[in-house]
Amino acid sequence: MASVIPQNSAEFSLSQVAKLCDGALIGADAHARGVTTDTRAELRGQLFVALRGERFDGHDFAQQALAQGAAGVVVERELPGLGSAVVVESSSSALGALAAAHRQRWAKRIVAVAGSAGKTTTRSAITAVLGALHPTSVHFAAGNLNNLIGVPLVLLGLRPEHSIGVVEIGTNAPGEVRALSTMARPDLAVLTLIGIEHSEGLGDLDGIEREEGEIWSGLGPEGMAIVNADDERVQRTLQITNHARSLSYGYAEGANYRLRSRRSNAAGGSLLEIDRRTSFAQDAVELETSLLGDAGAYASLAALAVGEWLSQAALDPAQISAALSGAGEPGRLTPIELADGTLVLDDSYNSNPASVKSSLSTAREVARARSARLVLAIGEMRELGALAAEQHAEVGSLIAESGAALLVAVMGDAAYFVEPAKKAGLDAHFAANSEQGLELLLSRLQPKDVVLVKASRGVRAERLVRGLCDAKGRAA
Repeated sequence: MASVIPQNSAEFSLSQVAKLCDGALIGADAHARGVTTDTRAELRGQLFVALRGERFDGHDFAQQALAQGAAGVVVERELPGLGSAVVVESSSSALGALAAAHRQRWAKRIVAVAGSAGKTTTRSAITAVLGALHPTSVHFAAGNLNNLIGVPLVLLGLRPEHSIGVVEIGTNAPGEVRALSTMARPDLAVLTLIGIEHSEGLGDLDGIEREEGEIWSGLGPEGMAIVNADDERVQRTLQITNHARSLSYGYAEGANYRLRSRRSNAAGGSLLEIDRRTSFAQDAVELETSLLGDAGAYASLAALAVGEWLSQAALDPAQISAALSGAGEPGRLTPIELADGTLVLDDSYNSNPASVKSSLSTAREVARARSARLVLAIGEMRELGALAAEQHAEVGSLIAESGAALLVAVMGDAAYFVEPAKKAGLDAHFAANSEQGLELLLSRLQPKDVVLVKASRGVRAERLVRGLCDAKGRAA
């Protein structure tokens, strides 16, 4: 489920690139239209940036890029026989510098979304609402392009006809959120929640709070912070920033967009009763969303707040409800109806303790609304470092209390889920890989079950979803 790398037509001369990136121009100056990191793309006239990763080195393809018609390349070292090139200290930093320069000259509004969980759903809800308000002029990229490579490529895709850009900002090491927020220079930033994530790189919860709070670092003095009113750590990040302007959403008393109640339906969507207390509106409204559970409700509230702040006006709930009916992305708690009445909740894209807790709550709610058995296929949560055993044990306790009938725990530390589940009376099994997990599911599923599939990306839990769809067929 790799994200599609977006193409762009950002223009730079190689001499500009050298100046922006503190590099040295080798060979003739040239004009490039489009910046890419992938030699599989159309390279004619583009600037190829040679990135290095754990399993690849773009420098191996630099000469190929020029042979395919690239106007020039950005490299970290001189290579024999290379034509027009800019040599820089870090090609990934150069990519970020180009993106920052392009964003600055574009000079319109950017919305940034950060947080330990719920980023993609929130970004999807925001783009759905903004797309309804500004058809054809909202720029975003579907998928998970939220790191030091993905965010620059999204920003480079900003074109003159765009009026708003939306970026998702992630992290797995200290300093990344600050770097990305500074690069994007958002006019409005949303912080969804703070919980255990990537603790292998970020450390404990306090370290994660410090890192996620850096989303405010790129906001200008007129910028707006939009925050989850129900998360104390999110609220605390505002206390150490110079940006006092904020709007809040959630169940909490005093929230600008206060969720008074949420009534779910059998498909998992909700009817939301909301008190608006802003300079745009002082009223109570109802909003429908197809996004699932509390997580979907929070994302919908954030999208409403973003839309109204950018519009500087109260928006029609019917228009927002219609827009939210198309929100959501594959692999992020997406409901899939199968031919025998089974409902698969595909949350296979990624996982951490906070998102598992949220998804379990939603899956239980959906199963109850359908009077169905709850089945869990929960995989290992990765990049938790020294906290891995403790956090898997805590999630195991949540699973034991979930009321599920069946658990298939997939790979590695997911083994911690099995014993507490068995003690609670669940039919619980461990699978060494996704293929074995699929066999266990197919041998034990009953028609009309609600099946939550969730794991970190390395577990490849999407194979479980695909296998269930292939074996049972999708509903007509």
